[in-house]
Amino acid sequence: MDSDSDADLARAIALSMQDVKTTKKVAVPPPQSKKRKPEPEREVLVISSDEEDIVEVPVKARKAGQAPTKAAPPKVTPPKAAPPRAEPPKAEAPPKTDPAPQAQGGAGPLSFLGDRAQMERERVARQKRLRGPSPPPVSSGDDDADDSDASGSGGGSEGSARKRARLDTTPTTPDGRRLFPDGALLRVETQHADPSRAKTTPAGIRLSEVLGPRDALAFAVLAAYVVDPAWLYAFFDPATPVVLVTDPAMCGADVEAESPSLKNVFPQWVRVCPPLHAPPMRGCMHMKYMLLFSKTGGLRVVVSTANLVPHDWRDVENYVFIQDLPAAAPGQRPAPLRAGEKKGESFPAVLATALRATGVEDALAIMRRQGHTALPLPTLSADIKDKRTALEAGWEWGKVRAALVPSVQGKWEGWGAVCRTGQPRLMRAVQTLGCGLEVPKGAGKNKGKAKESVLELDCLTSSTGTYTPPWLAIFRLCAGGRPRALEAWLDRGRKKAPPATGPTRVLFPTLETVRGTVTGEPGAGTIFCRRGQWEKMRALIGDPDKGLEMRDAKSRSGAVGMHTKMILGTLRASPHKDPDTETESDTEDSDIEVLDDAKGKSKGAGADKPHAWLYVGSHNFTASAWGTLSGSGFNPVLNVTNYELGVVLRLETPADADAAVAWERPARRYLRGDVPWMQEESPYFQ
Repeated sequence: MDSDSDADLARAIALSMQDVKTTKKVAVPPPQSKKRKPEPEREVLVISSDEEDIVEVPVKARKAGQAPTKAAPPKVTPPKAAPPRAEPPKAEAPPKTDPAPQAQGGAGPLSFLGDRAQMERERVARQKRLRGPSPPPVSSGDDDADDSDASGSGGGSEGSARKRARLDTTPTTPDGRRLFPDGALLRVETQHADPSRAKTTPAGIRLSEVLGPRDALAFAVLAAYVVDPAWLYAFFDPATPVVLVTDPAMCGADVEAESPSLKNVFPQWVRVCPPLHAPPMRGCMHMKYMLLFSKTGGLRVVVSTANLVPHDWRDVENYVFIQDLPAAAPGQRPAPLRAGEKKGESFPAVLATALRATGVEDALAIMRRQGHTALPLPTLSADIKDKRTALEAGWEWGKVRAALVPSVQGKWEGWGAVCRTGQPRLMRAVQTLGCGLEVPKGAGKNKGKAKESVLELDCLTSSTGTYTPPWLAIFRLCAGGRPRALEAWLDRGRKKAPPATGPTRVLFPTLETVRGTVTGEPGAGTIFCRRGQWEKMRALIGDPDKGLEMRDAKSRSGAVGMHTKMILGTLRASPHKDPDTETESDTEDSDIEVLDDAKGKSKGAGADKPHAWLYVGSHNFTASAWGTLSGSGFNPVLNVTNYELGVVLRLETPADADAAVAWERPARRYLRGDVPWMQEESPYFQ
């Protein structure tokens, strides 16, 4: 990296040691336009950035023109006893509703365009039930940031229909709580969302409903980049054991540690921070997930775009994927792998790998030594006889239709290793969901060929990266599920990026869009684009061969800022192509088969194509999140800077895609005079 990048990184590291309290009232500076009216005081949440990716550093904001002050590093010490708590008000029991019919087998179209009127009635009832005073923070201070509420079948064996991600289902428990046995993609209900748009936006949820009743949890594993421990603690029963995974720089832990850092932060709570790279590319633990184990035996899996701070659950929009799993019966056989899936690629197997990578196994060992001998998830080690982990064997995973995509920090070599993380793992997810563009091996004259023009990428990000033509080309090959083309290009030494025959749209808000949100510029401290990144993007946008576009990102929920990360991959035509339309990556080494399933048949392409696939999770559209691939086709090398986690869902129809995405469609192209929101140039963040 150059000296400017080193200086930026040094600044980010210095900021990362500042106080974890993120908000402070500041006055809005004088309006920059004569037509703009004075605005009321607003809260400011600040972040910084390194060369490639977001480093969300909470710091005390100041008024425009105010001299900077030095902030002391946070002091993190385990309390001798739990802090005092105030009981959240008990919600009135809601009327019971009939459960929605459940999907059979794992086939069938998505049902998110069902009875919208009934869904809206249920949503209004839930809002009335759940809204109420916030759980007060357990530590004193002037921080007024609160959430406004408190508190084996269907396998995809060969020959069966492919499993599809089902994004809404509303069966309920006897006390009226929603369950999501088929998986659900939900919008976080922020206070600034426009109620008049509720019928045309995805169903919403609040943190209190995600977590459920405090007395119903037996154990929880939580992960986020930034955490407000005192605020979060108020949502849990003091007796509930919790493993909290977070970034060491964000909590005052040792960033130089070569093994996971462990600490008791509350009684029954163990905090773990995975080790990070040495400078200059230290990276961060950016995953956001929850495993919520109920006392009745069930498991709720949550993959989120939100940090565990009030701002992300109250002021800006985020999305969560939730699936509720029943406990497996004793001796129950494991759910079959979906067609084309290899051993170790099932949802629970990949999840166990991500948990081990972030130090959860070390935290579980501490829990056992401290007397927690009956945890629902005692270890992540595989059983000697069964060969499965307790996570795989303990719950019914047969209805899971999403594919899990982690990024694990490190240097990975060889196809077997690189396909477990980052961009290549996305490629495998796209293939196993039946969205890959390559024709199966043995398909005659056209085997190994693809038509990339069918793939359109819309990438909603809260932090932009420094994009290069080779990186964009590799990402498109992975997003298209094209392992042979990827290997062939690596074999040619990545000397010439193939022309992008489909668009790659980066969705990021313009300055005017940010100013038009309810929170304005002060509320946009968790989204980031640097001037240098913007200039490089402008150069690529001007080259039609690169296919890069910038589009404005506006929430479907109204004038609310978005912290959501999504990628929509739309398949516009048949994946098969004529021989006379081959690209260079198709013609060379077309016999290469990078990955076959156990039966020797590739399942990456076929007649049963969906309209699109959708990624949702913690990955920003950056090289730090997705990794940088190099090496050769024989021995690829993947360097990953961050820990990330997300899911990929299959969308059958255009209506499904319209209903699932967070942004207004079609997203408006940047026009002459438009500039992205750049935090470093705002008077609020000087």
